[in-house]
Amino acid sequence: MIASPLAILLPLVLYVSSASAADFVNNPRCGDCWCSNGGDTCPTTTVGITDNFSETDKLYSTFELTNDPDFLKLQSASGGPCYPFAENFDNVALSNYEASGAEQCVSPSGDEDTVCAYVYDKSSPTCNGRKYTIQNFPSKNDAMASNGAILHQGPCGVCSSAQDFGARIATYGTLEIESIKCATKYTFSRDFPTLVSCYSNLGFSDSCATLWGHYAATNGSQCASKCWPDSSGVTLLNGPAPACEPSECLTCQADFLKVFDKIAGIKFPKAGITERIAYECSDFYPVIHDPCLGLDEYPSADDSPTPAETPAKTSVVTPGDDSAGNSINTTCFATAATLTLSLLATALVFV
Repeated sequence: MIASPLAILLPLVLYVSSASAADFVNNPRCGDCWCSNGGDTCPTTTVGITDNFSETDKLYSTFELTNDPDFLKLQSASGGPCYPFAENFDNVALSNYEASGAEQCVSPSGDEDTVCAYVYDKSSPTCNGRKYTIQNFPSKNDAMASNGAILHQGPCGVCSSAQDFGARIATYGTLEIESIKCATKYTFSRDFPTLVSCYSNLGFSDSCATLWGHYAATNGSQCASKCWPDSSGVTLLNGPAPACEPSECLTCQADFLKVFDKIAGIKFPKAGITERIAYECSDFYPVIHDPCLGLDEYPSADDSPTPAETPAKTSVVTPGDDSAGNSINTTCFATAATLTLSLLATALVFV
């Protein structure tokens, strides 16, 4: 059932089975372009750029990891609990947020040439439940030479596993709404483990869920006043085209969001995936994501993941268009931004 090594060696393969990869829809993010290009012509080469997912892509959630690298663990240098943004706040705990008093989390090492990739076990005959190891490679060529299916540019992090990638696919376009639910509960309880469990229930691994919990709690604490929705209920994330400059909301998050991205490993543009934020076109690293890469057969409609294999409350969707591509309220990396309506309304109760 395993195809020739060449089938696995081509992360940017031009042929992609219609059963696996969804078409590029070219939803606008900046004016009429899917990325921000300073007013220049929008890139027409979109091989390896994804702005929606198919049902087959959910199969990543069923994969079985067969190694246990440290970069998938959210931990301090001593191996204990950690706060990912401790150094952003000079190692001083944030008010009313006990978990922020922990040591700084360790960040993965690597440079811009490093790629994170999955190496599939040749004993796995089908996409569903496919066995794999996750590894860092010094370069794209090194990954290809080892039959590695590239996930993203940059070193692997705590959210780079197939489980976490599958959770992101399943919540593509809905993660903000789910985060609002999680963070609203946290606003009233101030129970950080429950906040983490809320993300775990969306399908994320323990370490990745903890990282998301810290991001949501920190964003609510630091950027509430910058992220108020406007009169139409929309949080401004980018200014008008052609510049599409980051809004105050994104600027407020910028420093600790960089740390989030580094520790998480996978950042959607570096995996060739668009978000509702208008990222620079040059930020994108093209990758074709295909859970069945290297296999002779693709699943039929009857082989789609069962509810038990994917988070029950989520669905794979393509985010809706915005006519200007600038004022958006459903970005994954502003998940805790619009939840500040709830956070701000009740913040005084907990100070």
